[in-house]
Amino acid sequence: MSKREKESVDAMSIIFSRAIKIGTWIGLAVMILFGLLYLVGINSYLDISCVANHWEKPATLFWQEVKGVQINDYSWFLLNLSFMDSLSMIGIFLLALTPLISVLLMIPKAQGIYKVFLSILTAELAFCIIIPIL
Repeated sequence: MSKREKESVDAMSIIFSRAIKIGTWIGLAVMILFGLLYLVGINSYLDISCVANHWEKPATLFWQEVKGVQINDYSWFLLNLSFMDSLSMIGIFLLALTPLISVLLMIPKAQGIYKVFLSILTAELAFCIIIPIL
């Protein structure tokens, strides 16, 4: 018997790893696609040359000088989804959601105390992802 035949992986681990892999590829593809469209100047929310000139500044000063607005959270990209740089942020949001979705998909296969642990982890992940957007 080969080493590979002796190894077994539980169903929860397989579900988690597949979901992480798929979610990561989708998030990266979205981020790269719309990021490239932004870099070539297609329908930008922020002027790329202005962004480059203010990149090193603190966030509050950056937003004030680049767009003339005060930003306190990440909801700005949700309010501007018609722009490529905002759509690129959707890819980052999908990457942030990927662990949450992966853990949610594990819960039906979990048994006993693992269901409780995974439910707690789900609540924590949801809180960490949603709070910065609000």
